[in-house]
Amino acid sequence: MENNQIYESKCDNRDLSWLLFNRRVIELANETTTPLLDRLNFLAIAANNLDEFYSVRIPSLQSQLELTNDEIEKKSGLRYSKILKKLRHRNAKNFKLQYQYYRQLRDRLHDDQLCELTSYAALDPHSRARADQIFDQRILPFLSFTTYVDNYSLSYLKNKRMGLAVLLKTKTKRKIRLVPIPENLQRLVKITDPAGSKEILVEDLMRNNLANLFDDGQIESILTFRLVRDLDATLDVEKDRNNKDTIRNLRHYLADREKGRITLLEIEETAQTNPEFVKEFVKKFKVANQAVYQLAGPLDLTFLFPLVKSLKAQHPGLAYPPVHGQIWSASTSILRYLDQHDLLLQYPYDSFDQFLEFLRAAIADPKTVAIKQTIYRVAEHSQVIELLKRAAQQGIQVTVMIELRARFDEANNLKVTGELEDAGCNVVFGKKYMKVHSKTCLVLTKDGSQPEGYVQIGTGNYNEETAKGFVDLSLFSSRAEYVSDLAAFFNYLEQPVADPPKYQVLTASPHRIEDMVIQNIQKVKAHYLKTGHGHIFLKVNSLTDVDVIAAIYDAAQVGLPFRLIVRGACCLQTGVCGPKEQIVVSSVVGQLLEHSRIYAFYDETTSVWLSSADLMTRNMDNRVELAAPVPSGPLQQKLEQIIQIYSADDVDGFFMNEKGHYYKYESPKGESAQHFFLQAALPQDSLTGTHWWNRLGKLFHLVR
Repeated sequence: MENNQIYESKCDNRDLSWLLFNRRVIELANETTTPLLDRLNFLAIAANNLDEFYSVRIPSLQSQLELTNDEIEKKSGLRYSKILKKLRHRNAKNFKLQYQYYRQLRDRLHDDQLCELTSYAALDPHSRARADQIFDQRILPFLSFTTYVDNYSLSYLKNKRMGLAVLLKTKTKRKIRLVPIPENLQRLVKITDPAGSKEILVEDLMRNNLANLFDDGQIESILTFRLVRDLDATLDVEKDRNNKDTIRNLRHYLADREKGRITLLEIEETAQTNPEFVKEFVKKFKVANQAVYQLAGPLDLTFLFPLVKSLKAQHPGLAYPPVHGQIWSASTSILRYLDQHDLLLQYPYDSFDQFLEFLRAAIADPKTVAIKQTIYRVAEHSQVIELLKRAAQQGIQVTVMIELRARFDEANNLKVTGELEDAGCNVVFGKKYMKVHSKTCLVLTKDGSQPEGYVQIGTGNYNEETAKGFVDLSLFSSRAEYVSDLAAFFNYLEQPVADPPKYQVLTASPHRIEDMVIQNIQKVKAHYLKTGHGHIFLKVNSLTDVDVIAAIYDAAQVGLPFRLIVRGACCLQTGVCGPKEQIVVSSVVGQLLEHSRIYAFYDETTSVWLSSADLMTRNMDNRVELAAPVPSGPLQQKLEQIIQIYSADDVDGFFMNEKGHYYKYESPKGESAQHFFLQAALPQDSLTGTHWWNRLGKLFHLVR
């Protein structure tokens, strides 16, 4: 797009922006309105997020630095070396906040007599003796070590593994020994005595008992470390219908991926850590200095996940209550309902079980001849997969498009592939160079040139576990144009070589979703210039596509209002379009993870879409995505109410300023969108009676 050159250097870098998102997650651990146990949970979520960032995004930036000889990134105007330097500085600040909040919350657990997380050094003699006994009986038998005098290497340690590095002085020389912390050991060790129970970290117990492992020298220093590896390898899927070759290639890929270079090395600062030994360790094991962080607290705060789960079971009042969405409780079958009406659900306020009911009804309907579905991520013990297997076993033609390259879900998808094939399903894989990220299911009661049946098109995965905590939209319809378009879409996916079809109502990537969004922005801009009316609402997880951003900037210059809700990375900056600019950007981060994508364009008509695609270059150009217009009438009105409720959220919303930083209002005037929907979804009536959608009108005055 020509406007790109005009707006070069007027965008933020994607990864710098993402670290600000992770900081917003960390900040939830410091909000007094967040329940105590969920404050701890947010610290663990931020730690888990960062592992993936260093496994995928940092390697990508390092590759760009090497391949371009440190050229300038056009989007941000920064050299890649400068981006990496700023990332390190920003992440160091995140770590500082994360561990500051950890220490505060750890002390709060103790003060409230919920749990005593302590150190080996703080144990009384009786408890220390008990801890030593636990080490000798339950930990020492599982320990092993490797001695290094030369040929230093960490290659045998897998991604996200922890270990102890020991500097040992023997009679003849100094040696370095590595003691991996076995994966089968729980991080927290409970020490029970008459005065109560305490918990210490397994690495702390090991550090203070390693003399029992070595009898040939004196320990001079110990450091606790953890590494994260480059997992940014690629896998192409050959569309030659030879599934066995593809599966074999995937197994090799998963094994090789664990050998990537170290992109993050965390070292815990303890009384036993010698700064000189840290330097020696980093140098001898050839870890880049920019990958090393020394942290003032325990490594890998994901150990808080099981602790929080246990404490929630004992103290449910100290956590967010579980969300129980509306179920399909009407006496009529969901398919008979869809014969007469469209349906729009919002998980988790509507239970994901309603999609399962859709599949159950399709399997039970004697008219069903085929079911076709895309799979990107599913639960480990997936009810969706079980239903698809049952359908095939009952003689229904079942085609499942599985994306084997769904990052970090490859192994589960490989397992699912075997189960489906054994049940008689036809399994196909994604396009050779493009992941299929679409979320859609087609039930056919009549196949052929004029297919009939039912469609489901959504923004989220078919995962009943994550659907309890992810906010997503799901559209169901029996409209002929939707059924015809999805039949053409699946025919395209099933062919090894095929041109993308032309659709009546749907739009698909690569390229066409981007074109649709830009054309609608230009259309609303033209209407605004003519009438002074019009605006645009976009809700996505990430906004990084330069063509879309350029179109927004171009329209904002003439004063067209934009309301953008971007949960994660946002490369768009405010304050760059001149005095008429009316762009409001916020990031809604709260109890639930915002995952729905909505595009809404308001001129002389209203055009509202839901989509599987974020406004990112990868989703626009390099993935197979779907966007569906929500039919005009009651469903569109409901979605517009959702849009207005999100637009008014200044409670969970972090707002972007002209410097690209985010702030929260000290005295909000609106309401949390998530709280609003949770209250509206409290079980009262059946879906087809007074469903929570219908109660929105009664509650809507609260956010006007």
